[in-house]
Amino acid sequence: MQPSSMLVALLLGILLHLSAVVNGAALLCNGHEELCPRPYNDVTYISTHASFAVTSKSTPAKMGTQYFGIQQQLNDGIRGLHLNITQGATASDVSLCYPDCNAYNGGSLRDTLTIVKNWLDTNQRDVVTIFLESALLKASPAAVLKAFADSGADKYVLMGKPAAAWPSLESMIGNHTTLVVFSDDAGLVAANPKGYFIPHPNTVLRLDGPFTYGAEWTCGPWNRRYESILVIPHYIVQTATYNGATYNNMPYPFNLGTTNGYQFEFHAITCRGGQSIWINFMEVDYYSEGDVKTPTLKLNALPYPNDNVANFYPQFFDATVEVVGPITQNMSPKINCKPYSKIPDDDELTAKEIVDNMLNF
Repeated sequence: MQPSSMLVALLLGILLHLSAVVNGAALLCNGHEELCPRPYNDVTYISTHASFAVTSKSTPAKMGTQYFGIQQQLNDGIRGLHLNITQGATASDVSLCYPDCNAYNGGSLRDTLTIVKNWLDTNQRDVVTIFLESALLKASPAAVLKAFADSGADKYVLMGKPAAAWPSLESMIGNHTTLVVFSDDAGLVAANPKGYFIPHPNTVLRLDGPFTYGAEWTCGPWNRRYESILVIPHYIVQTATYNGATYNNMPYPFNLGTTNGYQFEFHAITCRGGQSIWINFMEVDYYSEGDVKTPTLKLNALPYPNDNVANFYPQFFDATVEVVGPITQNMSPKINCKPYSKIPDDDELTAKEIVDNMLNF
């Protein structure tokens, strides 16, 4: 970016902030004011495994990893999409298939990118990440680039891995670079003249997984080198047959209240204690089952819905001893406590008023 462009972006960000202050509105980044100053890799996001593979509870025989489509996922707070890409029917087409196109064909990459682009058009204070995963027949780099250009998603892409630290969410939003794209295909990265795609090697550390039912959630590998993005696969798989073919590592749509409930939080906290970088993406199947949002708020040190900072004020009491005497087996001093002056519950307190009230105790 040229210095003049950087200055314009900075001034625009300042003006937007001042406008919000004057109008009494808080500027939010991914739905939370507290996330705005944090670097991109100091935030925990929920991501969906094979995001495009949608099924329903009423048709359990149909392969799928999610119960809702891409747009609804984004509306529900999902900020990471894992897209399994493969060469389409023509040289200029890229398909989304999992684990191959026989089991599930999710249509074209271009169509999914169009959904993401349109969503970003109307949600300009949110940062979304795409993981392009090319385990199958690798797609033509030219076709992948064409899908980004034809969909218009390229206008939001962060161009390449930052040379130093990752930018803050606020600066990404101010620069309109709210789409981060990682690729595990070295050929695709090398053939990309605009730097759309950030390579997995030395950038993304993907932990062990997926897991079979009853297996222990683990947190290896432990040999991190230069990676600055951490992905934890948190989903259970099974062997299953679809369209006459048998596959391993297929989604397991059972006990989801447990898998996406307390086990989600346990897995995340266990791995957070053992790794030296922030947990960035918790990758899940059937994100809408259980509760993956509340633990993610905890991981980001954010308040729960309908909470505010006033709910966390300490309450002090002036305790006076009414009766003091020898303590015997059946007798203890009686304590008469009267409430001390309590901070009023006021959702409109400013940060300065909060600090002043705390200091006045």
